[in-house]
Amino acid sequence: MKIVCFGEVLIDFLNVKDNLFEANPGGAPANVAAAIAKFGGKSYLISQVGNDMFGKMILDSLSACGVDVSNVKMTDEYFTTLAFVKLDSSGERSFSFSRKYGADVYLKVEDIDMNIVRSADIFHFGSLSMTYEQNKKTTLELLKIARQSGSTISYDPNYRSSLWDSQKMALDTMIEPVENGFVDILKMSEEEVLLYEKSVDDFYNRIKDKVKIFLVTFGEKGSMAFFRGKSYFVDTIKVDVVDTTGCGDCFVGMVLYEISKSLPIENLSEDEIIKIVRKANIAGALCATKKGAIPAIPEYNQVLEWL
Repeated sequence: MKIVCFGEVLIDFLNVKDNLFEANPGGAPANVAAAIAKFGGKSYLISQVGNDMFGKMILDSLSACGVDVSNVKMTDEYFTTLAFVKLDSSGERSFSFSRKYGADVYLKVEDIDMNIVRSADIFHFGSLSMTYEQNKKTTLELLKIARQSGSTISYDPNYRSSLWDSQKMALDTMIEPVENGFVDILKMSEEEVLLYEKSVDDFYNRIKDKVKIFLVTFGEKGSMAFFRGKSYFVDTIKVDVVDTTGCGDCFVGMVLYEISKSLPIENLSEDEIIKIVRKANIAGALCATKKGAIPAIPEYNQVLEWL
């Protein structure tokens, strides 16, 4: 099965000590593509990097994971997007972005080979590809094509306040693909859900007729799966947390890899959904035991051992 990921790709500068930062390739859709490939799936990335040392680092890293990067454009016009990540004592993150003129923002529809979108069994995207007018236009066009082509569409909105003009603009934009019927699989963190409603159940009632699978992550507690009108809480394993960067993306990568084996979604049983989410919880937890996003993705066999 072909899983196509679209959106931001960047360099995460992780604060490893005092004022020392370590460069690691990242960006949520890129992390998801890397996880899928590392687990054994066939993943493709659509994005854009600058023709600079960081763009080349990203392409080399993703290629080494097995991601098809032939649809990642390299441009001389813009610099590769950068993110600076600082960790607190529990491994949780705060972000600063250098993205206003980042290459991923300015990828245009005419620069994309639409055959790769039309051929996607699963098309995955995130909300940071809609922070500016140019990339929002591109995102919505790709969603229309993916939907018309019969792709299963996966969406992981990430709220990063510094990338939006206001919280209202962010929340209105982030929910738009769901309300317009473009999403089959929706994954959110508890914090993101509570930006919309007072409880996870209240939010599910709002979107239950719009999506087929709704997944909510609760960090070290585990996650919830909403499927066919029922909800299931799935616990996770205990680990020593070093860095939570990319854990949610690793979770999504495992979910999409496992679901791709049983498409369409209607073929899945409730027991299978629970087992898939359990694997995803373990993958995300193991990702937290190392620094960086892509470098910390566990091997598929490691997940099975914990399972």
